[in-house]
Amino acid sequence: MRKVQHQVDFCVVGGGLAGLSAAVTAARHGARVALLHDRPVPGGNASSEIRMWVCGARGPNRRETGLIEEIQLDNRWRNPLRNFSLWDSILYEKIRAEPNLIPLFNCSCNQLARRGRRIRSVTGWQTTTETWHTVEAHLFADCSGDSI
Repeated sequence: MRKVQHQVDFCVVGGGLAGLSAAVTAARHGARVALLHDRPVPGGNASSEIRMWVCGARGPNRRETGLIEEIQLDNRWRNPLRNFSLWDSILYEKIRAEPNLIPLFNCSCNQLARRGRRIRSVTGWQTTTETWHTVEAHLFADCSGDSI
C-alpha cells in the first residue's frame, strides 16, 4: 500500500461545518492545513448524506456570521431551490479555493503518534486511493464529532 507523508502547521480531523470552518479560516490566515474527513463530501450532518440544513442562531438580532454566513449567502444566491448536490459543491469549492489546504476525503483517521503528551502526527486510511496518509503538524483539532 502507498504511504504519503504531509507536514503542515495545522491538522483538522473531521470535515463537518466545524472542521471545514477551522481548516478554511486557518488556511486563509496563511497556515498550511490538512483536513482529514472520512466521507466523500464535506459538511458532516449538513452534507447531502444527512441533509440537515445549517440552523444555528435564530430569533431577533441573531444570525450566523463569519464563514458560515459567507457559505449560506453563496448558497442562497447560487442554489435558490436548495438542492443538496449544489450545496455540497459550494462547501467543496470553499475548501478547494484555498491553496494552503490539503483535503483528504474518504480518509479515516485511525492512528496517532505522540511526543510526550503532545500529538506529533495522525495517520488515516484513504479508501479511494488505498493510501495511508500520515500528517505531522504543530497543532491538531478534533472536529470529528466522535472524538476520533
